[in-house]
Amino acid sequence: MRWLAKAALQRGLGALPQGERLNYVFQRHVLRSLPAGESVLRRKFSRALQHLRAYEEHGPGTPAGDAVFYEFGAGWDLAIPLSFFALGVGEQVLVDIRPSVRVELVNDSLAALERLRPELQAEAGRALAPLGGPIASVDELQARFGIRYLAPCDARATGLPAESVDFVSSTDVCEHIPGGDLGGIFRESHRLLRPGGAFSCRIDLQDHYAYFDRGLSRYNFLRFSDRAWSVVNSPLHHQNRLRSPEYLRLVREVGFELVVERPSGPSDEGRAELHALPLAPRFRRYSPDQLGVTILSFVARRA
Repeated sequence: MRWLAKAALQRGLGALPQGERLNYVFQRHVLRSLPAGESVLRRKFSRALQHLRAYEEHGPGTPAGDAVFYEFGAGWDLAIPLSFFALGVGEQVLVDIRPSVRVELVNDSLAALERLRPELQAEAGRALAPLGGPIASVDELQARFGIRYLAPCDARATGLPAESVDFVSSTDVCEHIPGGDLGGIFRESHRLLRPGGAFSCRIDLQDHYAYFDRGLSRYNFLRFSDRAWSVVNSPLHHQNRLRSPEYLRLVREVGFELVVERPSGPSDEGRAELHALPLAPRFRRYSPDQLGVTILSFVARRA
């Protein structure tokens, strides 16, 4: 039941005027889950590299150094945008629904990327651009790294010019966006992309409370009706519970051409978990293979 205690706390924090700030303090100083550590930084660099390779294979052909990359939901530490810069991306536009960047976590990412430089260069098979020392404020991001950070900014209606970016990426963010908003975000991403531009996305479809409570099934949240789930679902840790076919349908509906679909899972263990789980009616229409996808990666292209 540890997950319920955390869910209740985050839901309570989410109702407060400074809820996100208090949640950050809780994550950093109570749970001590921030900064995330070098193992997480390695994973984020690998994901940035996967996105970049998707751009090189499926994008419009503009060299990354001359391209504009766009990301919605940049988060606290900017590990992936900083990895993009190190990998040679020339310009980036990042949007967040609220100002989320924490300078101290950005500096942790900068320091970790420099410490791990030899290892990361070997993984990338290319030299990495020097990142330099810590920043003093978010205002330095554009001059130093070509990163334009816009927050608060609604990813459904950014106000940015149409056909102004070459590549859109999203990493472990879509699952935290209310399902009713995703179509608008995908539509805006399609509008922003130049013809031939690509959208690379990674979505974690597992119950995120299972990362905190190891006794919990990765599919635990599929037991609850929408009404019951709304009682514990926090705006600070929202989980929309959409399944793989729903995401892919939304991508197609706004006009993208899917060129890569890469679902992971379910494993045999996962199928056993699903079989033992009393599913909410909403999820019973899916096959175990559809319902049990744990990670969905895809690449889509604007024709």
